[in-house]
Amino acid sequence: MARGDRLRVERRLGGSNLPYMHHGIDVGDGTVVHARPDDFRRPLAGGGVERTSLAEFAGGGEVLVTTEPPARFSPDEIAARAVAHVGRTGYCPVEDNCEHFATWCATGKHASRQVEILRWRLGGLVARTAAVVSARMAAGAAERVAVRTALGTTVRLGLRTLVPAAIAGEAAALATEWTAHHTGRSADESRRAGEAAGLAASAVTCGLAGLPAGPAGVVTGALAGAAVWLGGAVVANTVPRLARAPTAGSAQPWSR
Repeated sequence: MARGDRLRVERRLGGSNLPYMHHGIDVGDGTVVHARPDDFRRPLAGGGVERTSLAEFAGGGEVLVTTEPPARFSPDEIAARAVAHVGRTGYCPVEDNCEHFATWCATGKHASRQVEILRWRLGGLVARTAAVVSARMAAGAAERVAVRTALGTTVRLGLRTLVPAAIAGEAAALATEWTAHHTGRSADESRRAGEAAGLAASAVTCGLAGLPAGPAGVVTGALAGAAVWLGGAVVANTVPRLARAPTAGSAQPWSR
């Protein structure tokens, strides 16, 4: 680790078992500048930018160096940008968090991959659920969509199967993409890993629903689950994604 490095350490959200990465900027003298809540157990209660020892920043965890996205400024500039805002008040885990601040110091962009992942996956869940419900409505009065297998077996897939498949897919995608990001993989790599996991989970969920129809039913159900995932991806990529949409009132006090 050296002056100007972006550092990250795993923390637990609000005292729960949910992991997230806390980010900061290495000043090069054994201290780190980072945006943080006044109380990590109450992340919505406000906070600001502080300069603390590396040991306090680490909190007993392993400190890693972040290189994604690539820095635009020199190490000295990054450290200077961070130090210039020590004492700034204001913190929001969604719009103005530690990763937003560290990324801005290094790249000039107000961004947080962790927030983007959550918004992206929430948008995906909405899009896929909407696609399933739309398909159900298009089926008319039939309670379920009947799919004939190559062997003549009928597999019936209704909302009680397709909606859980969409939820299971997004949950698997979120967990996989979140983990990939935490291990330092790039945004594109993390997204691809998440999409692959979501596709597999959706296919497995619907495949299990086809068990009563035998092996052919399992295969047909899995294909239907994959279609749900891929169809939702088309819908999700057609409309503006939450991850890319500007949020009204977004706070960027350090950029002024």
